[in-house]
Amino acid sequence: MAAQHDPLHAAQTLRPTILAARKETEEARRLAPSVVAGLIDTGLCRLSVPASLGGYEAAPMVGLRVYEELAAAEASVAWIAWNNALPCLLSHFLADAVRTELFSDTRRIFANSTRPSGKAVATGGGFRVSGRWSLVSGCELADWLLLMCVVTEGSEPKVRSSGVPELRMAYAPKGSYTIADTWHVGGLRGTGSHDVMVADVFVPIEWTHSFADPSQLDRPLYRMPFAALMSAGCAAMCLGIARTAIDTLFELGTAKVQVDLGPGLRDRPEVQAKVAGAAVAVDAARLFLHHVTGDVWTLCNQKTPVAEMPRARLWEAAVHAARTAKGAVTSMYQAAGTSALYVDCPLERAHRDIHAVTQHVVLLHKWLEDSGRVRFGLKPNDPLF
Repeated sequence: MAAQHDPLHAAQTLRPTILAARKETEEARRLAPSVVAGLIDTGLCRLSVPASLGGYEAAPMVGLRVYEELAAAEASVAWIAWNNALPCLLSHFLADAVRTELFSDTRRIFANSTRPSGKAVATGGGFRVSGRWSLVSGCELADWLLLMCVVTEGSEPKVRSSGVPELRMAYAPKGSYTIADTWHVGGLRGTGSHDVMVADVFVPIEWTHSFADPSQLDRPLYRMPFAALMSAGCAAMCLGIARTAIDTLFELGTAKVQVDLGPGLRDRPEVQAKVAGAAVAVDAARLFLHHVTGDVWTLCNQKTPVAEMPRARLWEAAVHAARTAKGAVTSMYQAAGTSALYVDCPLERAHRDIHAVTQHVVLLHKWLEDSGRVRFGLKPNDPLF
């Protein structure tokens, strides 16, 4: 089915289906079939696919709202939608015909790994790809995987003039890899982030790209700094989880039966202060994240190169939002007392999920270190900054 006109409305419409399947998603360690069908029918895994190929090609601020909305219902669902964005964004490196071949089918789902744990041996017309990649979210659902490889010549990695190994992303279709059942975890349990293995599979060169390749699609969305944009999307999920945590504490304050002597949950001044503090902190972090994302988006629409300082602000806004959301969830979890221990309480899931989301590389402390370097007039250390 073609993508709906308004992806945020589509996410809101999908909420009842997601909530009804939360237990099934959790127990299966992958999204429930009804949820997968909903994501496909609404096109929410295609927010970053070009409009010419039936995708939303959504403005980044719209994507942030969608990821937050989905995460407020179920973080694992938001994670799969967000995880699909990377292959879609990076498709601008592909030739038009190849991009059309891979992304024109509106029912396809993608997964990826940016861990350079595979090797690509150059051969006639392409590469022989082998390796094992961990944490490949949604690999059981995917029709294609995008996998990071170290290019090798003979038995040795090919080294660029800068002295670093040459890396290349390769698209692998379903059937060319096997999946190892490794995803036995606490948070984000429904993402099915298993290991995948590829054994000497030929990938045509046109199905591969490096981050140094020239762009083949000159559109505003594909001018955005993709790694910082992925960080912003990940932070938006954190805000959604925090929103649910705060809402849940409000509900507990109204419904929880007080068994101890003293005031009930909603009548305790320390709980009242925690709720107010968490709510305003999350709202402020959201406003800043959207504001900075909008600033970078304006530059991309104007075809103005995104310099290091705007990138730094985007990284800062994303990491700040994620940390703020994590603090809010922790505060609500503590305020709820023993109610938060039970798996039927949304706070229990929120507490596990927020700690899993904030472990992702795009939200790590190192991005603030690089941002600080930029503010001091130095160059960032990470080439993806």
